[in-house]
This record gives sequence, C-alpha cells and structure tokens, in this order.
Amino acid sequence: MGDITNMNDIDRFMRTEEGKAHLDEIRGMLEGHTINKVSFSNEMQFIATELLLDDGETFVVFQPSLDVDVLREAFGEVLDREYYKDYPDRRPK
Repeated sequence: MGDITNMNDIDRFMRTEEGKAHLDEIRGMLEGHTINKVSFSNEMQFIATELLLDDGETFVVFQPSLDVDVLREAFGEVLDREYYKDYPDRRPK
C-alpha cells in the first residue's frame, strides 16, 4: 500500500500553495456540477470510474477497491469461475 515516505510527500504537497492550487482546480471541476453518467474502463491494473459531468467534461476517479490485487483477494472465487468459462479445458479434474 505504500510507505511513510509517500504519505509524508503527500502531506508536504497538500500544505504548499502549489498543492492547494492544484487541489482547488480539481475541486472547481467538480463542485456545482451534476454527474450525468458513470462508466467504467479496464486500465490493466485497476478499473477506472469515469464521471461525465453536466458541462460535458469527463472526470476519472481511481478507487483503491478497484485495484486488480484487491479484486483478486475479494472476488477470487468469482474470477476463478470466469477463468474456467474462458478456458474450460484447464479446469482441474
């Protein structure tokens, strides 16, 4: 999941004027807008959530719960079932 160095760098970034300005820009893209559509895309290591806003802009969200390793842990049996649908000849006998 990362280490304390990552957490410290994020804290440092968030307290700077540049960091605050960058986050304010993101806030401005979202606040006051309505989500018109939600879709998902396969980004190889995770599923991205794509929000289509009322102004036509798309905002992409990365959720830790949609990381492939988290999905494998939480839904291992489901993934195995689907794997054997794709490759029935590989099912253990």
